[in-house]
Amino acid sequence: MDITLKILLVVAIAVVVYREIVKSTSVPSSHPSHTKSKASFLSLLSVGAVVTVFTYAGMSVTLIETRDLRPYLPPHTPQMVSIFDKGVIEVNHMVIKTNLASQGELASLAQHLTEGCEGDDGCEIQKLFDYVTAIPYRSDHTSRNAKEVVQSGWGDCDDKSNLFASLLNERNIDYKFVYVPKHVFVVVHVKNTQQLPFLAAKLIIEGKPYYYAETTASGARIGEFNGQFPYNFEGIYDLRNHHEIAPERVSFRIG
Repeated sequence: MDITLKILLVVAIAVVVYREIVKSTSVPSSHPSHTKSKASFLSLLSVGAVVTVFTYAGMSVTLIETRDLRPYLPPHTPQMVSIFDKGVIEVNHMVIKTNLASQGELASLAQHLTEGCEGDDGCEIQKLFDYVTAIPYRSDHTSRNAKEVVQSGWGDCDDKSNLFASLLNERNIDYKFVYVPKHVFVVVHVKNTQQLPFLAAKLIIEGKPYYYAETTASGARIGEFNGQFPYNFEGIYDLRNHHEIAPERVSFRIG
């Protein structure tokens, strides 16, 4: 049910309940009038508290089918996901949970990993990528926070993509998330391409090249093709600017 409809339904129920309470307190009795007024006021406060709780619950929690759990649960099984939860996005009618670190949380790690690059973005990106790909792959059923991946020392495709993206954010490097069935990988914009493979795979998005970065491939290099062609894409999302990339604005090239 739409959040707006939930709120309207809760408010309508509250108004009906309150009217019934007012009617009951207006029935003639032997109690003084000030007692009735006090009872009416307390009833108003009680109804207000109930409306507040239910309205917040209706706004913050909704039942949706999340892409993250599709491989693990029966089709169309709803999950309770908060619309206030950071990182919940919609791509091609799929609800997806991302889980990047907050800006600054991994700043010291990103700085340490890119020491010696002297501003060379190709060097920085590959060093960050080497760190992420060296983390052992282990599958789970949810999208874990990038900082948690660092602390635990393991992650699956979305966990490691979250980490790589978070590190790229710390270095102000542009990237996109690419969703394919049961998998996600990153494409990243590289200015200094001298160290990339001769046949580097890339997506041209709105005239700008973004090179493949498969975080689950240990020892991989930026630009190595992971076998995913655009016809298999479920969607592409720009997490830095919070919008979906239209398929007609994307083309694929190697070399």
